[in-house]
Amino acid sequence: MSEPDSPEKAHWQADLRASSSFLTIGVQLAGSMLVYIFIGYLLDRWLDTTPWLLIVGAVVGMVAFFFQLFKLVKRLEADAKSRKRN
Repeated sequence: MSEPDSPEKAHWQADLRASSSFLTIGVQLAGSMLVYIFIGYLLDRWLDTTPWLLIVGAVVGMVAFFFQLFKLVKRLEADAKSRKRN
């Protein structure tokens, strides 16, 4: 038997949709950091420059994350301003 959607469930789903932008930040951080660190690690093994390219990969990963975070914050600010006007 299926229950009808309760108000609590609908509220929870609405909150989840509203916070979805924030939930992706952790995944983006981990993804960007791991990709660049892995590339740095592989290049270090290939060129025998350990640990320098790994460190460069970590720094590039952090820069990429902060760039993504900056874009997300700008988009959220624009959304908030457009909602405030309406």
